[in-house]
Parts: sequence; structure tokens; C-alpha cells
Amino acid sequence: MSKHHIKGCYYYPNSSQHQHCFATINESQIQLVDTQQNTLLSTFITDCQIDSPLPGVASELSFADGGRFVPEDISHRWVFSQNIQGISERLEKSKPLILASVILIPLLLWFILYRCIPAIAVYSVGLAPPATIEAMGEQTLNVIEKVALAPTQLPNETQNEIQLTWQQMLDRLHLDSTKYRLSFYQSDYFAANAFALPHGRVIVTDELVILLKDKPDALRAILLHEIGHVEYHHGIRLAAQATASTIVLAVIFGDLEGITEVVLGSSSSFLQQAFSRDMEREADKYAIEKLIALGYSNDDFADAIKALQNKLDEQAQLDESWLKYLSTHPSSQERIDFARQYTPQ
Repeated sequence: MSKHHIKGCYYYPNSSQHQHCFATINESQIQLVDTQQNTLLSTFITDCQIDSPLPGVASELSFADGGRFVPEDISHRWVFSQNIQGISERLEKSKPLILASVILIPLLLWFILYRCIPAIAVYSVGLAPPATIEAMGEQTLNVIEKVALAPTQLPNETQNEIQLTWQQMLDRLHLDSTKYRLSFYQSDYFAANAFALPHGRVIVTDELVILLKDKPDALRAILLHEIGHVEYHHGIRLAAQATASTIVLAVIFGDLEGITEVVLGSSSSFLQQAFSRDMEREADKYAIEKLIALGYSNDDFADAIKALQNKLDEQAQLDESWLKYLSTHPSSQERIDFARQYTPQ
């Protein structure tokens, strides 16, 4: 190997102190000499490590003691590194690879967020301790009580009748009454609605009870739908997916500071994330199957959805809460048709 002199800067080990010098390459050795021809370092080439070169960045040479030599010429490439030199450069300059990355990276991100993470969430729900799920549910309830719920105005007699129906339903389905609890609230935000929290508490608004006051079996169908969300762990899966997706995006884009807050606060954002249409269909099917098992008609579920749709149609202007309720669900007509045509397997 012929002799080469490369002008650059030597950085001392574990220090920002540096000195301008020349790297002299001869056969199997490399020497660093200063402008006075004093030797700063002498070592074998095999003991050096070359940083993978990038376009527009000098290819550093690292030594065993931690020192570094940075060439002054940013385009310089070490002649003894032909086997590894330019790999990253060739990748970055390859138009087919650039085009492929533009197409494949978004597809990969979509696959991770919408396929891998939901699939992992399904199998991870059993790993969450009951105490954690209970805390998540109570934290969520505390948050939405402050921002979207008000004390119920339903008469005690009405509440007691629905609670009795609820308890009888739990007993016949052999469900734990200490887990599944029913609460009533008034809510201008949620309007006529019901939702289940991850730990089994089901919230019913006064507006929904009033809407279905002449259709008690339809209300039962809605309650079974919410129980279905809990039985299939939809709330836990939703929180797990939201947290995992945020962490994935934070890692990809380098914003790691808020990960802890995301993990700890995932339950409080539970109701701001819509259940997927598949989750809604699962809960629908659960409600219809249990209605039939209890001796009621699958038409009761269809009647409940029809009543909600009719209420929506009565609105002179579509307010935000109604849009939120039905926009995240399968179409009302699809759900009604499914309920009426459902045949037990």
C-alpha cells in the first residue's frame, strides 16, 4: 500500500481537546503526526474502526483507546476500507431503493399500527392485573364525571326497576354482579347513550332511559351490548392499542419524552377513542345471542337501534354528540338487518 497523507484533526480519547495533524498510511500501519512531525499516535490499521460513511460527512477513524481522527476533506474515503466503503452511500443514492422506501415505509407503519398492534392487544389483555383494570376504569369515570356527566334526574322508582332487571339478567347469565355495576347520569354531551368502562361499570344516560321508556326489552338489548364490550375486553384492547401506537410513533419520530405520561394517562383518554366497527359488531352479536338465550327476541336489539336512529332523524341539526355516537358504529340499517336476520348457530 502506498504512502498517503491525509490532513485532518485528532480528538484525544474521552475529551473535546483536539489537534490538527496528518494521518500517514503505510502498509499495515497508520500514524498521526502534527505539523512539527511529532508522532501523536501509531497503530495497526486492523485496530482501527471506520464509521460508515454518509454523503457530505467526513468518514471518521476511531482508535482502540477512544481517540478519533476526522479528515478535513468531507469526501475522503479510506483506501483500506473498500469492502465496506460506500454501502450506506450506495443505498442513499439508489433511486429504486428510495422509491421503494417511500412506498414501503408507510405501508409498514400502517401494518404495525392497524394489524400488528391490535393483534398483540388481543393476546395481551389477559396479562393486565385486575387491580390495574379497576384503577383504569375508576380513573376514566372520575375524568368524565367532571367534564361530561351530571347527577341523574331519574325517579328512584325508575332506577330501581332497571337495577332489578339488570341484576336478574346478570344472575341468569352467571355474570359477576360485583364486577358489572350499573350507574345513571344525566349528560348533554353524550345525549341518549350508554357505554361500558374497562372494569365493568356500565353508564346509562337519563336521555336513553327516557327514549326507551316504552321499550324495556330494547334497553335490555343496549345493556347487553355494553356487557359484550367488557366481555371481549374492548376497553382494555383500545387502551393498549392507543398506548402502543403512541409509543411506536414516538420511537419512530424521536419524541420519547411523553411516553410515561401516555402510558399512565391512557385510561383517561379511553372515551375519546372510538371502538372499531369490528368491536361494535362483536358486541352486537353478543347482545343478540344473550337476548335469545334469555328468551327474548333478536328484534329487541333491532328496535333499540331503530329508536336511536329515529331520534337522530328528529334532530333539526345534527349535533356533535349524536354524530359521535353513530359515526363510529356500523350503519344503523346494517345493524338492524343483522339483528332481524340473525339465526343462532
